[in-house]
Amino acid sequence: MIWNLMTNRIVYTVDKRSVCGYDASMYLADTGMNFSVANIHPESLYSVVKMNEQGIKFLTAENKERDKTTVNLEGLYKKNTGQYFHFLQQSLCMQFDSEGNPFLFLSYIHDVTYIKKNRTANLVLTTPNRIKWWNFNFEKNYLELVQPLSKQEQKILSLLAEGKSSKEIASELFVSRHTIDTHRRHLLEKTNCIDTTGMITYCKLVGLL
Repeated sequence: MIWNLMTNRIVYTVDKRSVCGYDASMYLADTGMNFSVANIHPESLYSVVKMNEQGIKFLTAENKERDKTTVNLEGLYKKNTGQYFHFLQQSLCMQFDSEGNPFLFLSYIHDVTYIKKNRTANLVLTTPNRIKWWNFNFEKNYLELVQPLSKQEQKILSLLAEGKSSKEIASELFVSRHTIDTHRRHLLEKTNCIDTTGMITYCKLVGLL
């Protein structure tokens, strides 16, 4: 999908895998953005708006890496079947105006229903040199900044991605299996993923791996 922020129009969209299932004409019409927003679950709408605002704010303020920044955000969206799915939207700003404001975005949508926990949402901003990361608190309705992964967490995540068990990782890092399991649990909490397999998939998608 390509979205023009200045005109608030979707100018291109394709859904070959039927992730959403709607005809492209619904999005390309004058009311396309209204149609798209109307399909966001009411409980997710505020969080999606706040994550979009935070992403645009970062792109506006960031000068060096903003054209290489991926904005990863989540929410619940209604398919053409009437069922909601947990989506991951990954957006890149393709063009900035003369004043440096982002206005043309290329976005990809993934169905991550089966790897993310219910009533959770993350915002991950990935640049070549750093990562900014938030969880949306649905009880208090605000974005909570997440601490970046420590070197130990990054190492454990990489080893988990290689298919190694907690016992094997503990032996390699010269720590107890309990320590590895504790780190694994914290990683699952940070990413809001259902299990380790889903967490690895999610981390690869958003650039944490």
